Amino acid sequence: MTRTPYNGTARKLVLAFDIGTTYSGVAYAFLDPDQVPQVHSVTKYLDNPNAGSAKVPSILYYDQNGNFRGVENGTGLRDDKTLLRMRWKLMLGPTGPPAALKNQMSMNLPKGKTIVDVFSDFMRYLFDSTKTLFISSDQNGEKRWDSVAHNIELVLTHPNGWGGPQQSQLRSAAVKANIVPDTQAGLSRVHFVTEGEASFHFCAMDTQEGKALKYGDKVLVVDAGGGTIDISSYTVTNNDPLRVEELFQSKCLLQGGELVTARAKDMVSGKLKKSKFNTAEDMENFAQKFDEGLKRVFSNDAGAQYVKFGSPRDNDPKHGISGGRLKLTGKEVSGFFEPSIQSTVDSIREYFTEILSMNSHAFLVGGFASSPWLSGQFDQRLSDLGLKFFKPDTNTNKAVAIGAVSYHIDHIVKGRISKFTYGFSHDVLYNRFDQEHVKREHKTYIDDLGDKCVPDAFGAMLPKGTKVLESREIRRTVHAVRAGAPVRETLAEIIKYDGNKKDPRWTDVQPSKFETLCHVVANLSGAPCTLERGKTGNMCYTREYDVVLLVGLTELKAQICWIDSTTGLEKSSDAVIVYGDASEKSCAGTTVAPPSRFDPWNS
Repeated sequence: MTRTPYNGTARKLVLAFDIGTTYSGVAYAFLDPDQVPQVHSVTKYLDNPNAGSAKVPSILYYDQNGNFRGVENGTGLRDDKTLLRMRWKLMLGPTGPPAALKNQMSMNLPKGKTIVDVFSDFMRYLFDSTKTLFISSDQNGEKRWDSVAHNIELVLTHPNGWGGPQQSQLRSAAVKANIVPDTQAGLSRVHFVTEGEASFHFCAMDTQEGKALKYGDKVLVVDAGGGTIDISSYTVTNNDPLRVEELFQSKCLLQGGELVTARAKDMVSGKLKKSKFNTAEDMENFAQKFDEGLKRVFSNDAGAQYVKFGSPRDNDPKHGISGGRLKLTGKEVSGFFEPSIQSTVDSIREYFTEILSMNSHAFLVGGFASSPWLSGQFDQRLSDLGLKFFKPDTNTNKAVAIGAVSYHIDHIVKGRISKFTYGFSHDVLYNRFDQEHVKREHKTYIDDLGDKCVPDAFGAMLPKGTKVLESREIRRTVHAVRAGAPVRETLAEIIKYDGNKKDPRWTDVQPSKFETLCHVVANLSGAPCTLERGKTGNMCYTREYDVVLLVGLTELKAQICWIDSTTGLEKSSDAVIVYGDASEKSCAGTTVAPPSRFDPWNS
């Protein structure tokens, strides 16, 4: 696919941050009207001497007062007054760090800091590094930067398994970092893309194998990073321009390269339990040397393997230490990799066996992808599917950041698979002939109109595993009733169901599989309002409106629609999606209370 000229009327900058568990990267592109955009990587970071590298360690330093001091640069920045932060990215995830890492990392954030603050500090560092690099490397750099300083589109990547709650916090971090203003226009300039989808864009636009994709081809992308292994699949639906749709629900495995190191450290700690070399400092030194050496080159599990452990004078033959090297068997080392490899192979087989036999392409990217043992085992264990993984020649650590810019510019993916069932918990009018209602009669209540209602009903809006095009809306009609005063704002709770039932009807069945996804908050003052007398004589206000969700994008969006009683035309109101506690959120600045009853969804 050939990139086309930018057809906008104003110059802007697309800036993408790939914040990784172990390393991070930045890519950018200036969009000039009628010019073909060029994507570049940031190759020099503030206070970091490794010029020419497209990555920077995700290791942050804070002083005792919680002030951000900088990023690991190998020049002795750390001293007795600083705190080392690593693997902190996974603290934002929906499940937190996996147990194997949690046991080996401090969960205490710097003084006075939240995880959002840490992301914000790092984002500001990445932003300042980008700005400094650009201004210093171009004769007119400062002037050109100033021309786009207030028109920056920020693209943030995240693992396949993250969603709305994490996106909301990342957007808050970008605001705290003063990269975008806390206005509706500013917030709309923050975009999200999964690491798997960003990796696909990189492969499609920046590799010869990707540029050869044609209609009907199937594509598997495995992004093996430090914290997670993200698995995505696509089918090509159009050649020129290249367009694809997601084939199956993407996967996110907490089995990245850091887990291999964690397992190695845990095993060696037990192996050296009675050795004088089993100190915390020795174990950290082993983990670092293993990470930098054996893990990167290990390719054969036959014979002995060695990890530099200390000085040449360090010896403990009883525990396998000789001349500062620790001896391990090949089987021991392959065991460190095994859970990551097997879980990835199992996931690929579970979802993709049927569609990855003809016209298939498999890409392996990410920092962990540089492991010859990992890629070799994937090729070997999936050979019966006809899969052989293609690894781009360029530094795969750049794939996600460059792909994130491409996502914003080229926009190749046009359809995605819903990760769970979207729906709404509502109350229904009691029907004494419905056994499900009879079973729940002890829960019934009388609403403001005097009707007997049953709570805990579930109205599905979109089933799990459904292919959704970006332009598709899903909507359901709400009939809101309240006595005393009209409903002026909606606080519609969106529920997700992540179980195996194809048609879930009640939230009190498999309650652990139902979870509040978000709330849709919108002003209803323009929607028609009627006044009617209830069965008990009290006057009630009713409003009827549609909650509209856009679920085919990389970020959930919503609005409220209704039919204007005068013109008969549909009107709409912008809606805010709120994750977490929405009790104090309001479009008008006042607390929103839900109506007394939501009638069943109408298709």
